[in-house]
Amino acid sequence: MANFEIRAKDGLARLGRFSTKHGTVKTPLLMPVIHPGKSIISPKDIVDVFGFQMVITNSYIINSHEKFREKAIAEGVHGLLDFDHPIMTDSGTFQMYFHDLPEEEIDPLAILEFQKQIKTDIGTILDAFSKPDVGREKVEKDVELSLERAKMSVGKKDEMMLAGTIQGGIYEDLRERSAKAMGALDFDVYPIGGVVPLMEMYRYSDIVRVTLATKKHLPPDRPVHLFGCGHPMLFAQAALLGCDFFDSASYAKFAEKGRMLLTTGTVHLKDLSELPCECPICSNTTAEELKALPKDKKDLALMRHNLYVSAAEMRRVRQAIADGKLFELAALRARSHPALLEALQVMTENMDQLIESDPFGKSSSIFYTGVETAVRPEISRFHERVLSRYPFKTTDTIIIVPDIGERPFSDTASTIIAEVRKRKPEEVLLMFLTPMGVIPWELEHVHPAQQCIFSKSVDPVTLNISKKRLQEILEIITFNKIVWFERESPTNQLSKGLSDQYNLTKTTTASETITAIENLDSEKSDWYIRKLRAVLMYQWGENAGDIANKEGIQVVFSRSTGKIRHVTLENEIIFTVVPTTGLLTPTFKGGEILLHANIDSTFLVTMEKDAAEFVAKGRSALAKFVKNASSNLKAGEEVLVVDNESNLLGVGRTLLSGVEMLVFNRGVAVNIRHSRNI
Repeated sequence: MANFEIRAKDGLARLGRFSTKHGTVKTPLLMPVIHPGKSIISPKDIVDVFGFQMVITNSYIINSHEKFREKAIAEGVHGLLDFDHPIMTDSGTFQMYFHDLPEEEIDPLAILEFQKQIKTDIGTILDAFSKPDVGREKVEKDVELSLERAKMSVGKKDEMMLAGTIQGGIYEDLRERSAKAMGALDFDVYPIGGVVPLMEMYRYSDIVRVTLATKKHLPPDRPVHLFGCGHPMLFAQAALLGCDFFDSASYAKFAEKGRMLLTTGTVHLKDLSELPCECPICSNTTAEELKALPKDKKDLALMRHNLYVSAAEMRRVRQAIADGKLFELAALRARSHPALLEALQVMTENMDQLIESDPFGKSSSIFYTGVETAVRPEISRFHERVLSRYPFKTTDTIIIVPDIGERPFSDTASTIIAEVRKRKPEEVLLMFLTPMGVIPWELEHVHPAQQCIFSKSVDPVTLNISKKRLQEILEIITFNKIVWFERESPTNQLSKGLSDQYNLTKTTTASETITAIENLDSEKSDWYIRKLRAVLMYQWGENAGDIANKEGIQVVFSRSTGKIRHVTLENEIIFTVVPTTGLLTPTFKGGEILLHANIDSTFLVTMEKDAAEFVAKGRSALAKFVKNASSNLKAGEEVLVVDNESNLLGVGRTLLSGVEMLVFNRGVAVNIRHSRNI
């Protein structure tokens, strides 16, 4: 049974909880490697002083030394290390690779039994390590050997949790083959193995490729462990790719060579005149004093520094996931080294995989970090939803207003907006063209429309993406002419070439723009219904849009922000709006209206009979009681929770995707906002 649950998501990253017999840990997490006979810093201090939650040690080393082996057998690995928190053990695969040991050096079943005997929390199979420079034929054999050993081992794990390592070298198809086969076996953790040499050679882009290939085929309810990843400058990007566990002995190995780990790379103490860090070590001494220490004391000080920096970065990663800001942290770290930036570029080329996992309805601001910003999941998904769900497909005139988006559109284009409010969508549509792409006026308050902060000098790649998105929007709308309101904005230059395709008029003032559409016969327009319809369809699809036309519907706006506050029907609130996202949240009555409108079944979550009454009382819908959920449902959506007879139990926001709801047996699937009996 899986012991993992998700609390928040960002990209492929998961903020989670993993339970063991020795406690529950928060993920993503880093496990410092502990050598049973060489560790200068005690495992207790790893937790109490540096704030780590879990350690990893090597069962092969323990088994190979009589004094370690006897104590571990007698007192367990926890007694050997004098440590009462969770411990993971490796099997010796890396030692066989590193020391070029013969294949028969370690017996796969014997090392498994030894790990059970010393009562480790998580053991690891003996897999076959593939070096990066060997040919495909050898890697294929290693994949098959690893799978053969996995099948031998998994049925013998008993009460010990077991990690099944994915191999495949640099070959993405072999990684996928390995992940599919291993993912079908009942492992508790899935490490991605064979990447340490890639890290040592700064082949970070290869790590991105093999990680994404692996993640596609692993059970979503099990943590993924990037074996040997211990440098803090890589944590953010690896977590964004969906890695939950990390481990490394780098803190000690680097220290022994006089090297200091930083989030921006590695520095040599001998080259420093100042200590570039705020940790307790660097804050309480000087570079010269540190250099003058005896070797053993200097090594210890550097180890402590490396642990402080690594622990702080992992905390920073977890907070970034909670805030929806991990992409920016990864982009920032990528500027530390060209190889990391190349890896980020590879990730952006595979953005569909991140978009598939990234939660809907984020509220955090988006800071421009470079060419990767325009294809971030939040921005790409906004554009895709506009293309597929924007309700107004026929008009006479489209007004395009270039804008950097640094201020509300109601401030920068108030005169034009006032005129558009008088018109029906069949007469005129208003589109703001920003570096993120096209923002229809009706969706101006929907995240991330006005949460993107771009610099005034935007790179050509971003502008090309914005122009492509403009072209895609224009292709789905039937219109007679475009009025282009020229302004000082990086996107103003994107009008070039449009005159050759469309009937385009350029204006330089708001009054000119209005004059360009004045010849239209205007009728009274209920502009607030127009906005409501667009948001309803953006969230729940075409059928939901009809709710805006119900007799008696009223929209209440905030006087200070101009945003929708809530929607009423016959004086009863049916929707409220989250100010930071611009999205609608239904009351229970609103949920009933959505249900009767026959919205897409994607937004229905069906509960098992035994759990229905608890959800009806307002309790969270737990994943293990979800009977049915759509594979197209994303985390972060506002959904209707129903029973077997499609009776509404409650409305709420999903914490998991539909696929995850049907796989996880721990944690919350839907946080219920309003329920039938409350």
